[in-house]
Amino acid sequence: MSKKRRQKLIRALVIGVGVLLAVIVILKISCRRPGLPEVEVMSLAPGDIVSTVSADGELEALNQVDISAEIVARIERVYVKEGDEVEKGRLLCVLDDDELSSQRDLNRSRLVEAEASYKRGKALFDEKLISEADFDARRTAYEVARSQLEQSEDNLGKTRIYAPISGRVVRVEVEEGETVVLGTMNNPGTVMFTLGDLSAMQAKIYVDEADIVYVSAGQPAKVTPDALPDAAFDARVRSIGYMPATDTGAAGTDVTEFEVALDLADVDPRLRPGMSVTGAITTAERGNVLTCPLQAIGRREIGGRARDTVFVLEGGRAKLVPVKTGISDGTRVEIVEGLKAGRKVIVGPYKVLRAIDDGDEVKVLEGEGKWPKGERPGSHGPQ
Repeated sequence: MSKKRRQKLIRALVIGVGVLLAVIVILKISCRRPGLPEVEVMSLAPGDIVSTVSADGELEALNQVDISAEIVARIERVYVKEGDEVEKGRLLCVLDDDELSSQRDLNRSRLVEAEASYKRGKALFDEKLISEADFDARRTAYEVARSQLEQSEDNLGKTRIYAPISGRVVRVEVEEGETVVLGTMNNPGTVMFTLGDLSAMQAKIYVDEADIVYVSAGQPAKVTPDALPDAAFDARVRSIGYMPATDTGAAGTDVTEFEVALDLADVDPRLRPGMSVTGAITTAERGNVLTCPLQAIGRREIGGRARDTVFVLEGGRAKLVPVKTGISDGTRVEIVEGLKAGRKVIVGPYKVLRAIDDGDEVKVLEGEGKWPKGERPGSHGPQ
C-alpha cells in the first residue's frame, strides 16, 4: 500500500471515530431526563410589619425669614454677625441715606410752599377773587407735595433694617460697602440676612408622587441628618403640599415630588438649618399578622384577571395560590387572604420562580430560607 493511500485511510478512520463519539454524546444528552428546578422555601409565621415612606430634604427653622432691602442703596453699617441671638425690633444694619435725606428735605420745603399757596388761594377763593380752577390747582399741588414728603420719609425709614422676629442670625450675605439691589421677575433681589427661631425646627422633604397618596397630616416620622447617621429624631407630619415641586432627575427626566413638612419633637443643639436629612414617615402598622417575603409574590392571570400569587410547596410540587396582600415594608408584605401560618412558600431563586408553572415538580435546596437579621417576623422591619 502506498504512503499516500495509507494517509487517506488514517484520516478517514479519525473522522469516523470523531463522528461516532459526537453521536454518542448527543444521544446521551437527548435521552437524559432534565433535572428538577431547585428552589428555596420558607415557612410563614405571624409578625409585625411597618410601612414607611422615605424621602430626602433639609432642615429649616420652623419660623425662618429672609430679609431683603426695599430700596437700592449702599450698606453703611452692619451691626450683627452670623450666630448672634437677636430680639424682634433690633437694628441689623443701616443703609446710606444721604440722597434720601436730601430728597426728604426738598419735599418738605415743597410742601411748605404748596401749603402756603393753598391757604392763600382758599382765602382768595372765599372772596371770589380767583376762579375755582385756580383754587383746585393749588389744592392739588398741596396734596401732591404732602404725598411726596410721606413717600420720601417712608423711603428714608427703609434705610434702617430691623429684625422682624426674635431668633438667631443663621446667615449674613452682605458686607459693609456693598450695594443692595431690588428683585425683578428675572433676577432675585439681595438677601441680606436670614433669621431663624431655632427653638423649633422642621424638615422639609420631597416625596415622590407614587408615595404621596399614603401620607397624611399627623403621621409619625423619623428624621435622620446625613451628618448624624446614628441619630434619628422623632417628628410628625405637619403639612403636605398640594402643588408638585417638579425637578429634573439624574437622567434628565422630570421628577414630580410633593413637599412635606415634618415638625421635630425635640431640638438638638447639634442641628443646623440647611442640614441634609432623610425623613421616614410611618404610613401604616400591623401587629401579629401573616407576612411573606416580597420576592415570593408574583402576578399571574387567574380566572381571566391578574392576581397576586405565590407558589407553595405541596407534595414536592409547586402549587400556585392567589393571595390578597396588604401593606409592605419593602422586604415583606402582609398576607390578608389566601395563606395560613406554617405554609411553605417558594421564595427563589427569581429566575426559577419566573419559569415554573402550577403543578411543576421541584427540588428543595438543603435547609430552609432564613429571615435576614432585623426582618424576621415579630420585628418592625429593617433596622
